[in-house]
Amino acid sequence: MKAHVVIPLLMLAGLALLGATCRHEVVTPEPIKIEVTIRQDIHHYTHQVNEAAAGKISAEEAAEALFAEPASGGGSLLHEIERLFINEAYAAGEDAKATFIAALKARQGRYATMQQYLSDGSVGENHQGLLSFRANDKTRSNPAYANAVRQTMAAENADRETIISIIAAQKGVAVSLVREEQFKANVAAAPAGAWIEVKQGNTWVWSQK
Repeated sequence: MKAHVVIPLLMLAGLALLGATCRHEVVTPEPIKIEVTIRQDIHHYTHQVNEAAAGKISAEEAAEALFAEPASGGGSLLHEIERLFINEAYAAGEDAKATFIAALKARQGRYATMQQYLSDGSVGENHQGLLSFRANDKTRSNPAYANAVRQTMAAENADRETIISIIAAQKGVAVSLVREEQFKANVAAAPAGAWIEVKQGNTWVWSQK
């Protein structure tokens, strides 16, 4: 008699484990969906950055897309406490927003020059979302020109680093993710013939677009 009772109990236990396994399999794709959504968002912001740098949209417009005002609560004590923390975070966000706009406007001011350097091969788009100096006939034969390229590139990279860091902080993602998406956006925006890094196996090599 006991044997007859034990067998159904074991069957029920097995079904319970099977059900738990099935439920686990159903929920696992969700983090993947979230990651894809986040990557799409960062992809959108980095393309907007390049549109702003090119003057196709204003720096303020790109900033408004990245920064969102916090929602205000009701009149309860809890909501008042929330409001204090939100306002503090918002003030910090406004400082970052102003820095973001300033960096974009600085990039707008040197956009034509950077396009020239990309076109003549004096700089190239690297996989970190930044520019790299490239020695060529023009920079080798004209030290003054090479020095101007290096100085302008350094200022450009400083603004790019600022923008990348702010996007990562504002959206709570890794800087490496923003760099990856910014690099893709930079390659898409680079003029024909520009030098860009491409991955071959585990290494990055220079190639012309």
